[in-house]
Amino acid sequence: MFIILSLWGMGMFVSCEKEGDEIHLDTDNIVAPQFISPENGSVFLLNEDQEHDTLFVFEWSASDYNLDQLPAVFYLLQADLTGNEWEDEDSIRDLVETRNTVYEMTVGEMNELLIRMGLSPGEEDHVSFRLLSFVTKATDHTWVFSDPVDLAMTPFEATLEVDILHVPGSYQGWDPSNEQTVVYSVGLDNKYEAYIFFAEEGTQYKFTEGPNWDNNWGDNDADGTLNPSGSNILAGEAGVYRINVDMNELTHTNLRTEWAMIGTAVSDWETDVPMELDLEFFDETWKTRYTADVTLVEGAFKFRANSDWDINLGMEEEDAEDGTLNYGASNINITEGGDFRIILDLSGPLYTVEIIAR
Repeated sequence: MFIILSLWGMGMFVSCEKEGDEIHLDTDNIVAPQFISPENGSVFLLNEDQEHDTLFVFEWSASDYNLDQLPAVFYLLQADLTGNEWEDEDSIRDLVETRNTVYEMTVGEMNELLIRMGLSPGEEDHVSFRLLSFVTKATDHTWVFSDPVDLAMTPFEATLEVDILHVPGSYQGWDPSNEQTVVYSVGLDNKYEAYIFFAEEGTQYKFTEGPNWDNNWGDNDADGTLNPSGSNILAGEAGVYRINVDMNELTHTNLRTEWAMIGTAVSDWETDVPMELDLEFFDETWKTRYTADVTLVEGAFKFRANSDWDINLGMEEEDAEDGTLNYGASNINITEGGDFRIILDLSGPLYTVEIIAR
């Protein structure tokens, strides 16, 4: 997973014009950075066998603010589907912030980016990259953009890379060797998540690096900060909790959730249709999934937690074959009505839906 690399500490900018005690920057004199490589229009067919090889190095000319004693200039490398024309802020991906004028991309890093942007494995699509040059993000007065470079890219079907933390606790006998009671890091970014059912109020738990207690974390002050060998973490009332852990920052959260369907295919966009926790499935697997037997009509629906849109799951068109769900993704379309069993599976590193005719 791509994370913006924070490589700098910000300072205030200076300028060439002074009015009274105020300092101003004349943006007309700024020369924007421009890509040197890769060349616009280049074509790349990505190969899994070369996953760890360098695909290419982004290289660009330095921006010029035409000022003496200017603090360091920074560059934000961004990506977007070419067809979006940089008009949808939600689709723009930030790759790296750096003071340098080069950035190396491996085949695997690029492939992961492309898949997360919605490109289909084995199919060519066009992706644009651009640079934002700035002295401070606090104001857009110093912002200038490069011309974009458009690349034709074909990603490959990647094997999902997943890391885990164990979650032993009072709900499962304080067993750190239980491989089912874990949280998952998809993409190996040290950020973990899972939905875990606590059958009793006041469940206590901790996190361990392996199937033992050698490296474990708790929360001494119940403030969301993880401490090595710290105190047990306490949950509230019984229910399914979304557990999140950020081992980069040593923080964690737990949020009790209740899941429902909503949309014109099942009711309307104002009414939640509750789903039932599959307790038999949990008893067999320690895992979480929900079911609902419903009559659907032509329309669309999504899943959401706690009667709120903060946590909602939908499905993009390219994920329809395997039923993969993602947070904030598109509505799930129903083209033909009928009686169905809906299974919302939150048991693994990827969340999925099954729609089974009854």
